[in-house]
Amino acid sequence: MRFWKLLFAILFVSIIITNQAYAQEVLTGLTRNVVIQKEATRQPMKPSKNGEAVKLPFFDDFSGYTGFPKESLWQDQQGFVNATYPVYPPSIGVVTMDALDQEGRVYGHADRNPFSADTLTSSLIRLDSNFTFHRPMSVSDSLYFSFFYQPGGGCKEQPAVAWGRIGDAPESEDRLILEFGYATGQNIFIGFAYGDYIIEEGQYYIAGDTIPNPFMPGCIYIFESNAFAGEVIQMPTDSLFGPEYVWNEVWSTDGTTVDSWLAENNLQYFKQVMIPITDPQYFRSNFQFRFRNYASLDLDSWSANVQGWASNCDQWHIDYVLLDVNRNQSDIHPNDVTFVSPTTSAIAPYQSMPWHQYRSSNMASAFHNELSNISAGVKNTFYNYSVRKAPNTHIYTSTVNNENAQPYHESGLHMYPYHAEPAINFLYEYDGADSATYYITHVFRMEGANDECLTNDTCRFEQKFYNYYAYDDGTAEAGYTLLSTMTNPDAYFAMQFTLAQPDSLRSVRMWFNSVLDDENFAEFTLMVWDDNNGEPGNVLYELPSQLPNHGEEFLDFVSYYPEEPVYLEGTFYVGFRQTHDIQLNLGFDQNNDAHDFVFYKTSSSWHQSFLKGAPMIRPVVGKYFDHSGIHGHQDVALQCYPNPTTGMVQISGLEQMDGVLCQVFDVYGRLLQSMPVQDAIDLNAYQPGVYLLKFTQNQKVLKTEKIIKQ
Repeated sequence: MRFWKLLFAILFVSIIITNQAYAQEVLTGLTRNVVIQKEATRQPMKPSKNGEAVKLPFFDDFSGYTGFPKESLWQDQQGFVNATYPVYPPSIGVVTMDALDQEGRVYGHADRNPFSADTLTSSLIRLDSNFTFHRPMSVSDSLYFSFFYQPGGGCKEQPAVAWGRIGDAPESEDRLILEFGYATGQNIFIGFAYGDYIIEEGQYYIAGDTIPNPFMPGCIYIFESNAFAGEVIQMPTDSLFGPEYVWNEVWSTDGTTVDSWLAENNLQYFKQVMIPITDPQYFRSNFQFRFRNYASLDLDSWSANVQGWASNCDQWHIDYVLLDVNRNQSDIHPNDVTFVSPTTSAIAPYQSMPWHQYRSSNMASAFHNELSNISAGVKNTFYNYSVRKAPNTHIYTSTVNNENAQPYHESGLHMYPYHAEPAINFLYEYDGADSATYYITHVFRMEGANDECLTNDTCRFEQKFYNYYAYDDGTAEAGYTLLSTMTNPDAYFAMQFTLAQPDSLRSVRMWFNSVLDDENFAEFTLMVWDDNNGEPGNVLYELPSQLPNHGEEFLDFVSYYPEEPVYLEGTFYVGFRQTHDIQLNLGFDQNNDAHDFVFYKTSSSWHQSFLKGAPMIRPVVGKYFDHSGIHGHQDVALQCYPNPTTGMVQISGLEQMDGVLCQVFDVYGRLLQSMPVQDAIDLNAYQPGVYLLKFTQNQKVLKTEKIIKQ
């Protein structure tokens, strides 16, 4: 059973038991990876390179960076380097292989049956020579390749809880594969280049018919299906040749779960693989290895219950990849101490808050660090942290504290409190400015000069004081929805925030996930409440007829603006009301827990969320300014008239705009048609009612209009 399906069932049962049978909180997977999409925008996909080969040792523990794998070590960009999806990795940072391509989208060929998904290919590696002894490589050099891996869907809570799982466990038919290979130096036929061929007027063909290929004299084209006049078919135009590669599978594993590993060993969140390289065919100057994974989507009838169900799935996390000589089968413990996960905010409970609302009482009492000694034996370690204010003003440095760290394989994480829970002994000082940024640098290191990797010994946190409150860190690992089961749905969602002084609400920023076929495109009412004994009270403001749009091509928050600033004091709540059963699907940060401040209501009473994480909603207060590059709707001159209409809707304001598309939705958010915008849109085929026209250009939302058809 697919993880998300199982999670849905568990949530359903738990809510029925608590007599809240009117609506359910549901977590879904994601159809996009916005970190990779941003990277792809900044760094367009590059062709595979065959430049200077890497000399041993080949090592990457994926610490100190995120996004695409390092160009100096890896040839492709399909893996996702991150520190937020794995559970207790050997060192901070992994590369995740999943069902999303190098542009952060679900593969176009994705299917319910296992399909080839990501590939992670090393650069060329010099295995022809032992450069220490200046002689050819041989079996006696004891060459070993090793790595750690973990299936997705793990959970830090033990016993595991469904809503604490991050990502999706691969099924038994899914696979992770390791291959060794090299280019033979020969060129071979690898396929065809294709061009457009338009079937002439008066012509038609049935499957099996043949015609001469006008692009390649002497060749014929065989029709695989019926084709008619005016249709465009892809016809081969030239043969393509490329280098011949030999790839041999040397290791693989079927899909599994972290839970099954922990049942054997409660510290076994990752497993290590050690492979000796003894075959002389690999002792060459252009050796390569590559990981590949097979994934499978869940496209069954459950999608009728959660709109846009098909999403990223079947993750594998890979860490600590090492290829070197003079190793052996027992070389399983690197001489290394490391951070395991990102550190925490110095303020509580927020990740970020308005600078003018900050008070010393907002300071947390301690940081939380997850640290590990992955060496074979006890190591003397030291820890400290330092704080500076941007651009470069030193604020504080803690005292260096030493303590022995026991090896992880014997004792688990390093829990010494002065390292793992260091006290926060400084205060931020408000200076009257509009904003401030602080950089907190944590260092956990082995005494002496034997630490094999220093990048994983440092963990940094950027503390932002802008004009908004945020419980989330800006990255969604899942989607949050309210699934209503009422005949006439009427559900409310609210997040709690507390002011130090009265203020004005200027906007509300919301992150809506992209879902399959835009099936979360449905109206909601933006809501603001005051406080009533720890839950939403009187309605202070409501803004109806809003839509879950997406900022910067799905890559950022979207701002929703009240018609006038809303006066606030003390504790307040922002959220939405929905009167339909379409799942709006908010971004959900699973690495920061704000469930104490999240509420929902489907009848006469409010209920506190039980899902560990933070829905991605951020209220903006004070005077308006924007430091974060967050964009909402553009002001465009598009006008739709008449409204109401009897059928035809005229469009003006397109004179200077190219490539504008219009999507027509009904009031339930179902897509009815999509077309390039001309001077008018014909609604005559539809019944009287309310329709939504969504105008986009290059995937960016320009405007949304509500049209009434009489």
